Amino acid sequence: MMRFVSTLNDVPPYEPGARIEDVCARYGLDDVVKLASNEFPLPPFDEVRAVIVAALGDLNRYPDGHCRELRAALAERYAHDAGGVVVGNGSCELLLLLGEVMLEGGDEVVFADPSFLLYRGLCMRRGAHPVAVPLRELTHDLEAMLSAIGRRTRMVIVCNPNNPTGTYLPANELEAFVEQVPEDVLVVVDEAYNEFVDADDWQDTLTLVGRHENVVLLRTFSKIYGLCGLRVGYGLCSAPV
Repeated sequence: MMRFVSTLNDVPPYEPGARIEDVCARYGLDDVVKLASNEFPLPPFDEVRAVIVAALGDLNRYPDGHCRELRAALAERYAHDAGGVVVGNGSCELLLLLGEVMLEGGDEVVFADPSFLLYRGLCMRRGAHPVAVPLRELTHDLEAMLSAIGRRTRMVIVCNPNNPTGTYLPANELEAFVEQVPEDVLVVVDEAYNEFVDADDWQDTLTLVGRHENVVLLRTFSKIYGLCGLRVGYGLCSAPV
């Protein structure tokens, strides 16, 4: 009998949201409104469609594995060093890659609960221990998360705004939190939904990366840009990371 990686034994299979076609077939419906996957309800902009169509003639060529054009555009957009911009197949891949470079068996990852399901999964894939800190009034309990950091903690994940509760942390609270995290612990700020926040006390957190080498911001084109089918996520970090 084949032997698989033992750390995967306890990882439950991921069950994505049911396809619209499958739900319609099961219940005899013509159409349904799908909310389970937080997909953008409108089709891509015409300009995006035109770019995709124009690129079809290049499908016989491998893409640039370094994503240099996109990284350069993101670097210009955020006035950030291109050496600190990384692109992946959605921000999910970047989370998993961070797990590969940061986590070994027995290490710990601190995150809020409930939050994005992948955080627990990336721990289990690496043989690390998930340290789930309950939310307080539907938002991150930053004091409790700081208290949960121990000798084996290698990563802290903050989902801001939080998925699924939709609550957010103001920039001053997040920075005060980061300043108390040990410098050898990576702070991953998952900002998949940051463009949806219009509160007065919401500020761009990119300045955290400039002041703290152990901070990584993860963002995506899947949500407000409505391009989840393209699977494009990106990270903003220090060049060493």
